[in-house]
Amino acid sequence: MRPGWNPVRRNRNIGTPTQGHGEDNRLTIPESWHDRSVYYERLGDCPTFTQRINGHTLRFFVEPTRTGWFHPCSVEDALEILSHVPAQDLAILDFIVMRQPTRKQRILRPVWGRAVFAFEKAPHAGTAIVLEAQHLGTTVWRNARDPQDQRELDRLQADGHQIRKTRRSITIAPTAASLRNTVLYRTLLHELGHHVDYRRFTGDAWDSRPSAQKEDFAHRYAAEQMGLLRQAGVAPFDPQADAALRRVLGLKDEWFVPPQHGTMDPCPPSTT
Repeated sequence: MRPGWNPVRRNRNIGTPTQGHGEDNRLTIPESWHDRSVYYERLGDCPTFTQRINGHTLRFFVEPTRTGWFHPCSVEDALEILSHVPAQDLAILDFIVMRQPTRKQRILRPVWGRAVFAFEKAPHAGTAIVLEAQHLGTTVWRNARDPQDQRELDRLQADGHQIRKTRRSITIAPTAASLRNTVLYRTLLHELGHHVDYRRFTGDAWDSRPSAQKEDFAHRYAAEQMGLLRQAGVAPFDPQADAALRRVLGLKDEWFVPPQHGTMDPCPPSTT
């Protein structure tokens, strides 16, 4: 026995991640060997339909929402905004997907929306903008933030989210109106901007670009398009709800109505 060594003394790594503690119960989004689709392509039973917009046909997928959740951007809202974007930009888009994330997905991959360049939902395949259902839960950010975080915080404040700052954290409290502003007037156009940007590059050139450059282009595109819509008097506009259209398409009003009470949301959504 070597001097100074006590075999009874507890190893300082026991029960810590260094020794692998927690590896077998780490929170992850489930995957299946039998289903190679990405989690945001795994839609449940939901209405799917096509709409003719500005000379282009788009297919919509609209998932029902769970209790406490809603789609801030309705189908009618999206149709109104997209009918005024440049026809050549709309022509590169195939699908609009309004999906209900699971709790794990919200914790691990919180987003307002995402641009998907190869979306598959058999028998359909193409380019898509995916917009996620939201709830009225508050979000807490650390007070330490980089310039990109600060710009996003400024955008959220401009959208109407209530920002409360303390010495250690920032609390973001959304309203139904502020969520609609973020998803409809910013995220929808932001993700379309990613598609426009992607079209300008080959696959390898796109992959090699820094994410900050991609995000800057999409933010700039959304701001420019929204500026044109404001100048034309198109936006902002009141929430749209066409009862006859919803009956034909199989949509329910409650999917687009905000809940009465919010909850705490530990993970801030983002665009991607």
